[in-house]
Amino acid sequence: MIAILRRYFVLLPILYLFVAVFVARSKVEYVYLAVITLIALTVLAQHRQKLKPEVFLAQWMTVLAVIGISAAFILSIEKIDILTQPDHDPSCSLSPIVACSPIIASPQASAFGFANSFIGIFGFTAVFVAGMTILAGAAKLHKTWWRTLLGGIVFGAGFCTWLFYQGVFEIGKLCLYCMLVWLVTFALLWLVTAYCIQHKYINLGEKLNKLLSYKYEFIVSTYVLIFMLLFYRWSDYWLSLF
Repeated sequence: MIAILRRYFVLLPILYLFVAVFVARSKVEYVYLAVITLIALTVLAQHRQKLKPEVFLAQWMTVLAVIGISAAFILSIEKIDILTQPDHDPSCSLSPIVACSPIIASPQASAFGFANSFIGIFGFTAVFVAGMTILAGAAKLHKTWWRTLLGGIVFGAGFCTWLFYQGVFEIGKLCLYCMLVWLVTFALLWLVTAYCIQHKYINLGEKLNKLLSYKYEFIVSTYVLIFMLLFYRWSDYWLSLF
């Protein structure tokens, strides 16, 4: 089973994308279940396997990218449905707090004059193609290539930070598909940054290079910070559920 999973790993993200967009998107809970399944299968496929650093990174790039693509694609569909059907109830609207309709309909959702989700589709597709390029055997990619990739991810992380603040603290709603985008973007940020530092594609100084090499610690810390802020913002509501 594991041998088959490893052999046909490149098909796994594609299969997830099909399931998430065409099968599970009617319920945000199903999409999250598909995400958890994809991540678990990826960890299982990599377990005790001695992968080259670039292959390990590329596998996670493809996995995280398709999660981002699916979230952005579903948000695009929901936006179209809301515009064409005023009474449409999005699959990600579960409560007065966890509701994506106000987010999708807000001016912040079209920061550059068109839906932010279109940026997500384009950006995550670029990361997916980059990962597939490495998995296809591309070697010794120029440092400019890596710097461009990292620059795009840094922009995405900065944009996600702004959207997080706008959605949570200004609009006052939590969009679960948006949260998927935040989580995968920051994971990509720390993974690609650490790889670029390790292979000397960027140099931020000895101390900062060493600090940013702790990629897993940064991922966990970022996630903890996000969930702490979400709890702080609506602590009364979360506690009322128990």
